[in-house]
Amino acid sequence: MGKIKSFLFKVYVCFLSCFFMFFVFFFVLFISPGFMNNFFNEGRYNSFPYNYNDMTDMIGKLTYSKEFDHSSIKSISFVMRYLNVYSKDFKALNDNEKQRMIDSYPTFELKFMVPDKRLLNFKNVIFDGVAAKLYHDQITESKFNSSDALYFQIDGNSELPQKILGQHLVNVENIFNIKLNEVLFRALREQQKLKITLISHDNVGYSLNMDNFLSKDMFNILNKS
Repeated sequence: MGKIKSFLFKVYVCFLSCFFMFFVFFFVLFISPGFMNNFFNEGRYNSFPYNYNDMTDMIGKLTYSKEFDHSSIKSISFVMRYLNVYSKDFKALNDNEKQRMIDSYPTFELKFMVPDKRLLNFKNVIFDGVAAKLYHDQITESKFNSSDALYFQIDGNSELPQKILGQHLVNVENIFNIKLNEVLFRALREQQKLKITLISHDNVGYSLNMDNFLSKDMFNILNKS
């Protein structure tokens, strides 16, 4: 009888040990940064809307970000800023200031991170299914936003000097920022998928293909009163 009890006790201890190791493994996996995003194929959404309780905040902000394990583009992030014309801050402006704010918002920005053993500049972006154009001229924010053409602008602050471009010994994180006008933003919202290709200064394409996060209801704020 004693041997049977001893055997059962060992089985019990072994079972508890296996259960504990199983629990720890999945707990660590669950809290790892990319697990939930990869499991549900979702990125991270954040909302910083204006506050209707005190009605003072003039600018609201919505953001999205996602990292990719198997893509030449490592991550994408999106920031949308929009105007609250009912806020106290907006109502305190004079007529010219109000019009300037109305002409300048909403804004839409995309940021990409491309790891490579080269320092890169990017000269164009291709949005699959949408005939968007790069606007080369320096135009005011209001003209860019109000244009009926599907335009995007490359952020000149992210452009590197030509002499330092090219091969490096280690991977570098190339950051690339663009702005969308409202017409292009609305056109992209209608796409079932987002396939975006960045064209580098030496004509190499870096692509990602993902679910269209822009079609989510939270980014439909422009159609809400």
